[in-house]
Amino acid sequence: MLQQKERFDELVIDPKHYTKGLELPEPASIRIYDTTLRDGEQMPGVAMSPPQKYVIARELSQIGCHIMDLGFPAISSGERTALQLVLEGRRRGEIREDLEVLVMCRANTNDIDLTVKAIEDIGFSPAEVTFLIFTSLSDLHCKYKLGPTLLKREGLKPDDLFHTPTGFFHEANKRMIFHAIRYARSKGITSIEFGGEDSSRAPIEQVIDLWQAGIDAGATRVNFADTTGSLTPEATRFYCRALTEAFPYVERVTHFHNDFDLGTINVITGILNGFTTFTTTVNGLGERAGNAPLHAVVVALKYLYGLEIPNFDYERLWHIKKVVEDISGIPVQAQEPVIGYNVFSHESGIHTHGMSMSQRMYEPIPCEEVGATSKFVYGKHSGSYSLTELLLKHERDIGQVVTPEFVSRVLGEVKRRREDAAIKQDTARAVEDYYTNLRNLGMSEDEVLDLSSRLALKRKAV
Repeated sequence: MLQQKERFDELVIDPKHYTKGLELPEPASIRIYDTTLRDGEQMPGVAMSPPQKYVIARELSQIGCHIMDLGFPAISSGERTALQLVLEGRRRGEIREDLEVLVMCRANTNDIDLTVKAIEDIGFSPAEVTFLIFTSLSDLHCKYKLGPTLLKREGLKPDDLFHTPTGFFHEANKRMIFHAIRYARSKGITSIEFGGEDSSRAPIEQVIDLWQAGIDAGATRVNFADTTGSLTPEATRFYCRALTEAFPYVERVTHFHNDFDLGTINVITGILNGFTTFTTTVNGLGERAGNAPLHAVVVALKYLYGLEIPNFDYERLWHIKKVVEDISGIPVQAQEPVIGYNVFSHESGIHTHGMSMSQRMYEPIPCEEVGATSKFVYGKHSGSYSLTELLLKHERDIGQVVTPEFVSRVLGEVKRRREDAAIKQDTARAVEDYYTNLRNLGMSEDEVLDLSSRLALKRKAV
């Protein structure tokens, strides 16, 4: 490879040139809050066994996450086993002692009691984990999803739902969350995060009002959720600035989904506006379009903003990608930033020629710094330059003197074979295999109905 005379920063404008004037937080204040084992597993078709969750938990510990969401231990023995494995692993030192473990429950005493019991039954204290106690926040969620529960709690009937004003549900919700957090405190829970689902589609005054109730009751951290991924960077800036100004003394978390592919920039916008703790998932797993992806957020912070997170092992990004792919059954798309199969692959003649002169010619991220390697792929768009270099390197192995004429023959055959494959629609079969795999991860409605019919017949036979 050609050695350039000048330093790289003498030849190009570094992206950080445009962001260095921003009021950036201290890198040590940034905290990665991973929710792969809860929100990531909620991706349709994904299911992880307790041992598989423990494998991922160890990877999250090694790569340098600060908080790990284990979900709902009260709902099943499998979830309790996963939590037990993680807590025992932390006690043994296989998982970092400073990695905060979080569990979730709804804002009611029954959920809190079941979660406390689940933790105590596996030999641990509720004081060893953080409880995320959550409710709904937007009027849509608060009235039409949570409404029947709130009406019952307030001594009203379910048929009062439609003619009861939205303001009633907000006030009832405030009373419920206040009571739930106070109750959790009385049960010996010392670390409590409070979250409101669909916060980003509620008026800011409503968010502040509910947050204040949660903090007054004893919440030690608050979570701003963009449940439908509907925020723009402008809206993110508005909410985060207002909430930072209202609650500068409490740790604030963003929880952003990726429905409009804005999860990464919205997380970064939150960081620049007071929310230095943020949730992500490995490979961007999650419901619908997934959550803000860990790889994209941390790499953009490092290379575009100069915010390198202390003790985060960027070189493990490709490794943890593969671990989660294998367990989840969901492959990362080929063009996924940072960790996609094709991100450090080059085929076109112009690109391969440039890459032979300097790796940074077309790769803004040094591949080795995220655990990847650069490679050339040969096909329809290949040029003679990279092919000549390849053949010369292996001239003895192929038993042929590499001449321009021989290179031309090889290049012609490479292009012909790739075009023949396109004519035969080999790619269509590969795509169909991909979607077949996705379909097989879950059960369709017809499959569930067929299963139900067979179970019903079996029961009648008994």
